[in-house]
Amino acid sequence: MNLKQSVPEYIISGRNTFLQILFTALFAFIFIKIYRPFGYDTSFEHIHKFHLVLATIAVVLAGMIIVIISRLLLLQLKKTHEITYAVFIWFIVAEIVLMSAFYTMFEIVALNDQRARITLFVNAIQNTTLILLIPYTLSLLFFAWNDIKKKFEKVVSQFRSPSDMFIPFNDSSGSLKISIRSSDLLFLESNDNYVNIHYRDDEKRKKYIIRNTLRNFENLLKDYPVYRTHRKYSVNIKNVKMLAREKRNYVLVINDIRGDKIPLSKSYENRIIK
Repeated sequence: MNLKQSVPEYIISGRNTFLQILFTALFAFIFIKIYRPFGYDTSFEHIHKFHLVLATIAVVLAGMIIVIISRLLLLQLKKTHEITYAVFIWFIVAEIVLMSAFYTMFEIVALNDQRARITLFVNAIQNTTLILLIPYTLSLLFFAWNDIKKKFEKVVSQFRSPSDMFIPFNDSSGSLKISIRSSDLLFLESNDNYVNIHYRDDEKRKKYIIRNTLRNFENLLKDYPVYRTHRKYSVNIKNVKMLAREKRNYVLVINDIRGDKIPLSKSYENRIIK
């Protein structure tokens, strides 16, 4: 795994992040009830079962606040920066350390645990790692499977769809400006706050300028064979004739009389090659 590679969208999407937090909270509750870490056996043995359940819920929710804050910061960072595997892993490590510190303080202050603080912290690290990494791993495997399933269904639907499927283009206000047949669309080119749409019309090359951004089109055209390849370009993958390496980077050669060469940047390289 290349730590500098961008994480897939399904890992850090808002919906999946919310589901992951819910699943982690449920797992943490079950884990604490069954495994009874953090001195539960000695400190809560005389407490009524119902009150113990409430106390466990309170402890889990308090711990989950750290995860919620962490994921909100991650979603905010995603708006302005690329989230790589290295960044994502550092966020998880920070969650484990901060939650471990919280549970260590909980044992010292609330449970009056007399063991050495370093012993409590190491024990908290072990328990917190299990509480977080197990549900994280299971949820990410589920999200990956669901993403593969959607992509497979998309591929199948493309084979079933007519070749003259039309691709709609809306401006920044959401108004439909032009719809181009998939077999005619070549590539999109960023031009500040506008996008140049290059396409064929009766064997002639034409360009349509629309007020919008490639970033917006990434989401708007996610169900079509249009892929981002560079900060300035997106291509219709069905009209790519060749992938070729030039010097240190790859280029995509458009299947057209001009044979435009669209640069392929490192951040999009793995996705396009796959």
